[in-house]
Amino acid sequence: MPALTPSPDLGQLRRQAKELLRAARAGDPAALARLEAPDAPRLHHAQRALAREAGFRSWPELVQYVEARQSAAAERRARWFGWAIGNDRTGHRLAARALADEPDLAAGDPWLACVAGDAATVAAHLARDPDFPAARGRDEMTPLAAVARSRLIHEPAHTPGLRRIANLLLAAGADPNARWRDPDWPDEPLPILHAAAGLTHAPGMTALLLAHGADPNDGESLYHSTEAETADCTAALLAAGARVAGTNALAHCLDRDNLAGLQLLLSRGADAVEPGLLGHALDRGRSLAHLRLLLAAGADPRALPGGGAALAERARALGRTDVLALLAELGIVPPPADDMTGFVAACARADEAAAGAIRARVPDILARLTDEQLRLLPDLAALGNPAPVRAMIAQGWPLETPTPEWGATALNTALFKGDAAMVALLLDAGADWRRLHGFGGNALGTLAFASTAGIIGDPAARDWAGCAAALLAHGVPPGAFAGLRYPPEVEALLATD
Repeated sequence: MPALTPSPDLGQLRRQAKELLRAARAGDPAALARLEAPDAPRLHHAQRALAREAGFRSWPELVQYVEARQSAAAERRARWFGWAIGNDRTGHRLAARALADEPDLAAGDPWLACVAGDAATVAAHLARDPDFPAARGRDEMTPLAAVARSRLIHEPAHTPGLRRIANLLLAAGADPNARWRDPDWPDEPLPILHAAAGLTHAPGMTALLLAHGADPNDGESLYHSTEAETADCTAALLAAGARVAGTNALAHCLDRDNLAGLQLLLSRGADAVEPGLLGHALDRGRSLAHLRLLLAAGADPRALPGGGAALAERARALGRTDVLALLAELGIVPPPADDMTGFVAACARADEAAAGAIRARVPDILARLTDEQLRLLPDLAALGNPAPVRAMIAQGWPLETPTPEWGATALNTALFKGDAAMVALLLDAGADWRRLHGFGGNALGTLAFASTAGIIGDPAARDWAGCAAALLAHGVPPGAFAGLRYPPEVEALLATD
């Protein structure tokens, strides 16, 4: 199987992919085994196989890497720096691979050394330039900010060096509360602590900064710490005195399945009585365990507008029979169902027989539904549960119903999450990719924004290439994608299919 040479050639790799595809289509068993492809292999299957064999997760990742290796030294360093500190959560893999293949890539540059974890170079530079800790570089970063932004903190070979550099800089007078600017949000200077706790989600670096005086109440770090896969950074901030009140961290924690984070915030005085939290949790598809925690912490469903019955009615509309049972334990039940609410509830719990029976009795039931009821289709599509969406489609639900926030159809909400299976389901049903949303773009614009913005905090599928493939398979012409920026995996698909 092919391995990358010290000077890989992209043209040669492309030829190898085409040769592998030809062999697979000719029925070569070894080639078919390498592709792990369906009955009709395509070029991107062969490209993915070559990338996997070379140690990369995807062909676009391999292309990025090879293009960088083929560039001049200055360009290689610039690309590497972008991988190491960028908003791509997986950029550290490319950065680590580049350093492993070219150990001298960051040599001699103290800024690159700060990001790479090269403590010896930083120590030598500090001896020559004691003012280095206060220097400002790219994005108005101080050296300590560069260390905190380094996603190589998640690579075991680089973690110790990055921590040593942070200690060196702090001992030399670096300000742990200095701010830097994210190029995506240049008008909002960000604290260094936010880089460690809210971007790279590195609990060790977070604790180190806090121990040296970083302010846990910086207005950013606690909120964004709830986006991590673990609650370790949140715990470190709370232990250092972070206040939950006024941060909206509790509601943001409910935007994702972060039960441990919710428990921590509530244990440190987060106000579960805040109006709307139960409804927010329900609308975000949170589990019964989340709702029980909120109730135990004092959340009162009866305090909502319309009382507890309003929450029960919303649970019924979303098909959440488990929540209805929980509320019934508290003596809270929704108002009696009429034809419309019964029809909506049947669809939401994917009971097509019950929905069909109501529609047979009331043939114009869809025309009777309120705008709020009709908007359940994009809401449920965003939650990623295909069963109720399929039931709604079967009953003839209007596919182009927009949400009130940004006029997003169900296709848009599915694309925003990168949910390729949901996108295919909606396109199969006839969803119109040309339909404009509230920002003036169509479904391709939604895909472009969501896949490149780097701000989709929810644990979404993020299968951008799968979404693009579904659009192409349903007749969207490749030329329609032109003029918009997509991530490499989508660009590669558009170039090969």
